[in-house]
Formats: sequence, C-alpha cells, structure tokens
Amino acid sequence: MDQSKFLTYIQKYFTGFMALVTKTINGADKAPSYLHKSMLTPKQSIDGKWASITSDNQNVAADVVAMDSPLPLKSRPSLQTASGDIPKMGMELKMNENQLDQLDTLIAKQADVSEIVTELFDDAKRTLVGIEEQKEYLFLRGLSSGVALTDTENVGTGVRVDYGYITDNKAGVPVVWTNAAAATPISDMEEMISKADAKGKTISDIMLDKVTFNVARKTAEAATRYATSIGNFGTTKPTPAYLSFKELLEAELGVNIIIVDRSVKFEKDGVKKTVKAWDEGKVIYLTDTNVGYLVWKKVVEDSHRSKSIEYRTGEFGTLVSKYVTHKPFGEWTDVQARQLPVITNVDQIFQTDSKIVQA
Repeated sequence: MDQSKFLTYIQKYFTGFMALVTKTINGADKAPSYLHKSMLTPKQSIDGKWASITSDNQNVAADVVAMDSPLPLKSRPSLQTASGDIPKMGMELKMNENQLDQLDTLIAKQADVSEIVTELFDDAKRTLVGIEEQKEYLFLRGLSSGVALTDTENVGTGVRVDYGYITDNKAGVPVVWTNAAAATPISDMEEMISKADAKGKTISDIMLDKVTFNVARKTAEAATRYATSIGNFGTTKPTPAYLSFKELLEAELGVNIIIVDRSVKFEKDGVKKTVKAWDEGKVIYLTDTNVGYLVWKKVVEDSHRSKSIEYRTGEFGTLVSKYVTHKPFGEWTDVQARQLPVITNVDQIFQTDSKIVQA
C-alpha cells in the first residue's frame, strides 16, 4: 500500500472537494432528498452504543388540596430502553489501469484543473453519497416498520435494530385498503388519530408511501368524501386527483400529509438492485417530525491512521481514504462510518398497517 501518485492534487483540493460534496448532500440544489437529515438530530456516542427510550409519558392534573395539607404522591413515567452497538458501514471503489491512464492523459494535456479534480475525486463523492443512501434506507425502513434492517442484498454483516414500537399504538384495519369497494382508509386514519388523542397525543403529521396513498385514493370512501367536499351529491362519485386527495386528507384529518416515494440502490456481486425504503402499507402518525437521533462515533481507523494513506473526515465521523496498491494495481477510495438512525420516544408514534385485517 503506497501513497497516491496524485498526492499534489489530493493535498491541495481533497478537503475543499469534500466540503463541497457535504454541502450538496445537506440541501444544495439538485441534491438527493434525505428525510433523515431533517427528522433526526445528530448525537455523538462516546461508548459506541445507541438507545431508544419508551415512556408512558402522560401528564396528569395536580390535585387541589387544603392549606397545610400534604401533597399527594403521583407516579413517575415508567421507562423501557432498547439499545445496542452502532454498526460500521462502508464501501470502496477502485480506479483500474484504463481509468488511471485516462486521468494521466488529462494531466498530460494540461486539462482544466476542475476537470482533473472532478475525475480524481468522483469516487470519493460516490462513497459519501453511498453512506447517506444507506442511512436513508435504514431510517425510512425503521420509521415505517419500527425495525431498521439492512436489505438482503447488503454485503457483510446484517443489521436489525428494533426500536420497540408500542403494541397498543399499532393497529390493522377492518378491511384491507386494496379492497376499493369496502375499505375505509379515511375512517381508519381518523380512528387512529382519536386513539392517540385519548392518550394525550396530538397528531400533527401522517407519513405513508406513495403506493399506499394511491390505493387509499382509489377507494369508494375516498370518492364519496371527495364528492361531498366539492358539493357533488349525485350518484356518480369521481376518484379524487392526487393533489386533491392530499388536500382532502389534510382538511378532513387536520394534519400534514407526507408522501414518501424513495428508492435506494444496492449492489451485491456486481448486480444492482433497487429497493423501496418505506415498508409498503404502513401509515405512521407523528406528534412531531423530529423523531430521534443520528447517533455516531468515530471509526477505529481514524485513531490509527497509516502514513501511506491520505485521509479526510466528513460529517459525523465519516472517514474517506485514498491509497494505491500494486497487487492488484489500482487507486482505491474507501469510506467508513459508524452512524445509525435511532427513533426515540416511541410512545409518540402510532402505526396503521393497511395490509393486515384486525377487527
């Protein structure tokens, strides 16, 4: 393992390039949309552990007591904790001899520096985005199902993180929503909102995947409710358009509707596979869109760096490295991170499974 031949460019431009990619990931124009960045608060873990606390955190009224009387003792909220180790995630990319030859040619022709730098650090950008894609998948899968787990196409050790969603906050439906004639998706959502309200929780946002949203939109109940909302009391009830149904739900339920349509691409043994991140059919009710933490810790190699490798540090302990090997020959870019989306205060989250019948 040796230093890169392009050390001069790396030392001069690598840090700035990393900062530019990080800025783009964090919301620049044309950047991928990452809900985990807006719905989680970063939190460093000293011991490499994560924890999700479940609480029956219900407020009760104080008693009215006579002067000089003792104060009545009330029970404190009971706590349960789910916890575990923060896993490591990572990937590597290799520039082979042909690609390196093309880069050598750009330098020999005295191409614009921006063109050289873009070609040299393109793999670094891909690795940084790769970390964000995995976190987004884990977050959306975990938020929708209560369990964050790696896709079956993941290379390496599988991860399964159970956030401990409260059983009493979850429910099926009287009729699955794919039964367009008999399903009652709006009524089902109203019932869950009422259930949350009875527990002292005010639902502000409902999240569901685009497929499930459209399934609900095409039910007879949706058509009837929509027809009534526009003053159509005839026998023909039109199916509401996409935006019209979203507006109808927000007006009928008094919440903000967030429709998730997010796919993540995985690669295993050279074969790419696209996977939907949200657990299809799950409807999630939130009292607040800040649902937890992005828990992170520095990777071990960051404290044991090799002198022959060029390192740069990204957000939340993400470590990118560039180096050369001779057998096989190639210029390598690696990324490592110990980061995990963690859903906390799960007593504030409610879930309807539109695919499961529950009386």
